[in-house]
Amino acid sequence: MKKLIILLSVFLLVGCTNTLSNMLTIDSGIKAVLDQNSANANTSGVGFKYYKPRDFSILENDGYNQVLLNNGNKYYLNIDINGYYSKYNEDKKLDSSIYYSNKFSFNDKQGYVEIKEGNNDYFYIKIMYNYSSIETLVLEKYIKEAVINSAIILSSIKYNDNVINHLISAGDLDSKESTYEIKKPSNSSNDKNFLFYDLDNITE
Repeated sequence: MKKLIILLSVFLLVGCTNTLSNMLTIDSGIKAVLDQNSANANTSGVGFKYYKPRDFSILENDGYNQVLLNNGNKYYLNIDINGYYSKYNEDKKLDSSIYYSNKFSFNDKQGYVEIKEGNNDYFYIKIMYNYSSIETLVLEKYIKEAVINSAIILSSIKYNDNVINHLISAGDLDSKESTYEIKKPSNSSNDKNFLFYDLDNITE
């Protein structure tokens, strides 16, 4: 595992998580990321900051909900300030009927990964950790890379307690409360979340 951590450090610096993902399973990839000291934050928001890998760009920024872009894949990042403040840990149940479902923990923080098969050869990934989550859609060959990228981002999130305490006491988060699920499309009455709505509209 020490070799994996050293490799992760190198790949973080040069942005080669694709190469790293080819060497690891999903479980070992997450463990390697969490065992590694988080990279220095390079992206800031109100009450939080995180490390954005150099080959990622911010496509949309709605405060605590951001869309990141990497190699044509969108990563829906949800920073749950209220979850962090209340130290909320979701009692997630594993689902053996889907492609992949597993929980993990590190330094008393709980997390989980869910991967479901979608349409057009795409897979829906949700990874929750450090009181925030990322959802994305990728082809099967990019699953491990996407999970490792997501784990790198989520594990790097640092919260500013002073700012958050001020926001909570002032009620500034009441209208901006984030949830663990992406909002449903406004023109849809079904149960699909935004990512599955995008998935249905993907054409080869």
